[in-house]
Amino acid sequence: MIQIDVNLMVNSKWILRFGELGLKSKTVRGSFQRALLNNMLEQARIAKIELIVDKQRSQFHVYSNSDKDAVENLLCHVLGIVAIDRVEKLDCDYSSKSIAKSVLDNSPNFGTKRTFGVRVKRMYKFGDISSKDYEIEIGSEMIALDNNLSVNLSSPDEWIRIIVDSNGVSRIVDRIETTAGLPTGVQGDVIVNLVDEKTMLESFLVMRRGVRLIPVLDSKEIYIKKLARYDPFIGQRTMERDRHKFSPKRPAWGVIGLSIEDAEPFIGKRDDAVKTTPLSTLSPLDGWDDDEINALRLHFEDPQTHGINLNVTNWINNH
Repeated sequence: MIQIDVNLMVNSKWILRFGELGLKSKTVRGSFQRALLNNMLEQARIAKIELIVDKQRSQFHVYSNSDKDAVENLLCHVLGIVAIDRVEKLDCDYSSKSIAKSVLDNSPNFGTKRTFGVRVKRMYKFGDISSKDYEIEIGSEMIALDNNLSVNLSSPDEWIRIIVDSNGVSRIVDRIETTAGLPTGVQGDVIVNLVDEKTMLESFLVMRRGVRLIPVLDSKEIYIKKLARYDPFIGQRTMERDRHKFSPKRPAWGVIGLSIEDAEPFIGKRDDAVKTTPLSTLSPLDGWDDDEINALRLHFEDPQTHGINLNVTNWINNH
């Protein structure tokens, strides 16, 4: 359920950060974002987690009264989100002095010698002042209240990231990197026979590219359930819009863990298709060494703690 007028009685807020989605055209980006929101809200429904989504300009803000750790764990399993920013609402008005006081009232480092920098993102215009001047004023007020502070905009001990919107003033207190990729269901279907962990990890890599998996034959429930944490609609064929404005089910375009011959009954090729792309056999873990596969396994099990690749430079140099 998407609500524009957010009830500010909710306790916690996060901002969703998109990566590859932002490179798409306006039409494609909108389609992909709708798919992402559908996946996310269905994941929340299954997990019985309350989520309220509010779009402010190009940003999506998520509010919840549910347990913070549970919400962040859920958001880290939503493919298409690169990072989430945890945001706390400040008890202040829009004046620089009030913002500075609220920031320091909530700081565990008050009175400690430290450097800082201020960044302001305005979704709502307050007064005849630029964002840069707003940052300078807030910083000056903070120094006046705590003379142990000094400005360092290159590498400060503490960044003060402020968001000003129509609902008030908030501060970003933490950024959590997530699984990134593309939302599942936007790049067609792939037939998979989930019989072992290797096939599951290969399927996960393909999912990150926007694919919906269709488990068949001897697919094991344990692997389907693990992958369903990332796609609540796993196993449901996606639809496409044809030139006659009908929405038939898409034929699958690839297979993992089985031969093309064995996948033939599950492809879903339409009788009226004029031209079809040959089916692809996918094996995305080819060339990966044991350390890289183990890093992927850790990321799959706990994306909030483990990145998908621990040493990108080393990976590039060795491939």
